[in-house]
Amino acid sequence: MKRGYWPVILGVLAVLLLLGALAWYQQQKTRFDWEESSWSKKGYSETNDQPYGTQAFRALLDDYFSGKTCKNISKNVGFELPQDSTQRYNYVFVGEAMYLDSVSTQRLLDFVARGNTAFIASKSIPFDLMTFIYFEECGDAIWSDYASFEDSLVSASLITPTLPDTAYPLQYAQQNERKSYYWHYADEQFFCENLPQRVLGRLNGTHANYVSFPHGKGRFLLHTNPIAFSNYTLSKRSMRPYIAGVLSHLPEGDIYWDATSRVPEAVARRRNGSPYSGNNLEDDHLLSFILKQPALAWAWYLLAILTGLWLLFRAKRRRQIIPILPKNENTSYEFISTIAHLHFKASDFQQLCIQNMRLFLGDVRDRYNISIPMDTESKMLKVGEEHIRNLAMASKVPETQITNLFKQYEATVRYQPIEQMAVDLHQSIDHFWKTAK
Repeated sequence: MKRGYWPVILGVLAVLLLLGALAWYQQQKTRFDWEESSWSKKGYSETNDQPYGTQAFRALLDDYFSGKTCKNISKNVGFELPQDSTQRYNYVFVGEAMYLDSVSTQRLLDFVARGNTAFIASKSIPFDLMTFIYFEECGDAIWSDYASFEDSLVSASLITPTLPDTAYPLQYAQQNERKSYYWHYADEQFFCENLPQRVLGRLNGTHANYVSFPHGKGRFLLHTNPIAFSNYTLSKRSMRPYIAGVLSHLPEGDIYWDATSRVPEAVARRRNGSPYSGNNLEDDHLLSFILKQPALAWAWYLLAILTGLWLLFRAKRRRQIIPILPKNENTSYEFISTIAHLHFKASDFQQLCIQNMRLFLGDVRDRYNISIPMDTESKMLKVGEEHIRNLAMASKVPETQITNLFKQYEATVRYQPIEQMAVDLHQSIDHFWKTAK
């Protein structure tokens, strides 16, 4: 087949694959968007009316306390939370994960310490925040973020307040079909009798997923599964008593809703800087988001196929192979190594010391522009206090260290040196260059 036909064939294949991908996407397109992740900025958004938005929960908070308001934090927690202590307020965050800078973290801590309440429903909690909340540790239990387990259906219950039906079914779904999901919880080792933090609710009766951490005059209420406050969950009438029980821990007061700190879970775990990772979550990165979207997935596959075909037909070389040039050899280095080896083999340690000192003086002259002469016959150095003082000032090496180096060399010239004296002189010169500036 002639080479000119290949571009036409590849173009036809690309068009057919693209049309097939578009047809499949249109067939799979549904009425609802079941994306929970915050990569697209829609997961747990208060303006999102899809299954995993929080529009219903945000509307519930608007009228939750009679005569009180629910205000949006529009830019930054560090500047919009109230600082006065004359009233009681509530801070509410619901999202896949949260990220707070140092200013926002301190502002939130001060906000709670004055007697206010912070309710945070997320899969990951900032480590810098927990450093202050979980300041006194239970024995050797060092905070390591939430753990998780995989299941398709769990039962959520509250220890306080006691509800008529103590277990409520909680599930994750796609296209109204129940799917396996990672459910998060706080490990029991973080709760002990001698500290004030307490478990308020559990999953399957064993895993703590709603907990209270007092801080100053207020407290942090942490819920480890934000899916419980999504539109999908609130649409089920059976879950409404559970949601009411969770919110009953909020004191009456104005509510500040935080949507600016919401980030994807994978981003939060990297940014929050926790040195521990005791979870079993799958790595959630940008490629996983692309593969979850049908249109993006087919575009990715199409790009990979076309790239493979291009590499296949472009594999043949069109130019002559460039010969490999031999590596340049440093003959000066080889000469010095040969001479040194001969001196060492003949046990002429004095000549080794003299050559070593000549190299040292040459480096000092090149680097610091300080010339120290050596007598051609006796091989002694014509060094005075001014030389030592100038070299010490230029190299930032103590004068005593330089004086000792020259004395070591003088001993190898005056007397017949042994191997150890040559080694000591070499180590002193090496130490000088490691110390010099």
